[in-house]
Amino acid sequence: MAGILHAGYIAKPGEDIFPTTGPHLDVRVKKAGQYIDPATWRSGLQNLLVGEQKTPLYKQTKDGFDPAFPITSGFGPRTAPVAGASTFHKGIDFGVPGGTPLYWKGMGAFKPGKGLGTIQTPEGYEIELLHTKGGKEGAISTQQQQTAQLPPPPQQPASADAPQSINILIETGGKDDQEERITPQQQLQNYVEKMFGSTQSAINPMSLAKMITNQPSVNYFS
Repeated sequence: MAGILHAGYIAKPGEDIFPTTGPHLDVRVKKAGQYIDPATWRSGLQNLLVGEQKTPLYKQTKDGFDPAFPITSGFGPRTAPVAGASTFHKGIDFGVPGGTPLYWKGMGAFKPGKGLGTIQTPEGYEIELLHTKGGKEGAISTQQQQTAQLPPPPQQPASADAPQSINILIETGGKDDQEERITPQQQLQNYVEKMFGSTQSAINPMSLAKMITNQPSVNYFS
């Protein structure tokens, strides 16, 4: 799929470096350096794709945007679910199994880190994906995205005016016949020189018409 960045995967048991109750995805969003409730930017989080089927984290419905996975901890004050966890949650936790791959669709840049990955968007949003691992640093620019979306140019039919090569056989003075490729214009030039003794280097259509009309009524092309 064009315009896709691989953003790592959900850390498996034993791989997570942060305090955790088990494998899950913690999505945090910054705007102008401040954490905001990710639920206020659900339209942008459609571009965060989860799993091999690349399911959008939020799906648009007729009533708005719904999370595609269960929310296990929301944004804001909370009771720490495990020793060492925060009492003010800066993101939203989603119930996603360990080992599930993550992707970002469209323009942006991804950078892996220790226990998390970070996505920067052209709109100035920064998305942190905690309790994750791996991924490959990369970026997709506006020009790359537009190029990826352009369909291939249609095949142009050959112009009717373009000289077409034809095959003829010529005698080679006792040697085997050889195949020579000449254009229709060259063939016509040779024909005129043979029939009318023309020594012009190129055929003038008006002169050719005059030569033909001044000859006796003979069908040279039968």
